[in-house]
Amino acid sequence: MARHREFDEEEALAGALEVFWQRGFTGAGMQEICAAMGLNPGSVYAAYGNKRDLFLAAIGLYLDDVTREGIDLIAAAPSGREGIRAYFDYLMDGIVAGRRQWGCFGTNSFMELADRDDAVQAIMKEHFDKLEAAFRKALERDRASLPGHLEPADFARYLVCVAQGLNVLAKTAPDRRALQGIVDAAMLPIASLEEDFVR
Repeated sequence: MARHREFDEEEALAGALEVFWQRGFTGAGMQEICAAMGLNPGSVYAAYGNKRDLFLAAIGLYLDDVTREGIDLIAAAPSGREGIRAYFDYLMDGIVAGRRQWGCFGTNSFMELADRDDAVQAIMKEHFDKLEAAFRKALERDRASLPGHLEPADFARYLVCVAQGLNVLAKTAPDRRALQGIVDAAMLPIASLEEDFVR
């Protein structure tokens, strides 16, 4: 029978996530991680087994949250274009004023570990696939008003690449105007004629 965990798992994982996000997997020390979780090392190892498994749990928590939030914004908008714009506004807000100033935790982890950890690669591929599917559905909603040569599946993959580029750029502390210029340029192929990109 699995042992009941006598602590708030989501709260503890959030503490570990903060350390991994700032330090990376390699740079994060277990002493600092345990302190951030509010647990002693024995409790952490009993619950998660080792540092890698704890890291995978933390990145899973993070991606569950950001994937759901982003996809919900895309789906809730009145049009596909507005949904895509809402997603990028959400992304830029996090980069300028939130914890994404450290870069995206998922993207950072992918760049650090994907070439040597299949589990991290698989987790990030699932996230990319979900985001791509959300972009594709948004574009298909607006299919009748898109340029005839534009293929929603191809452009959806392109938008995923734009999002990841912004996540990497986040670590250089860009200002909102610079980010907005990138997003506006990326959106030009699907911009409606009446849309005003001067903000």
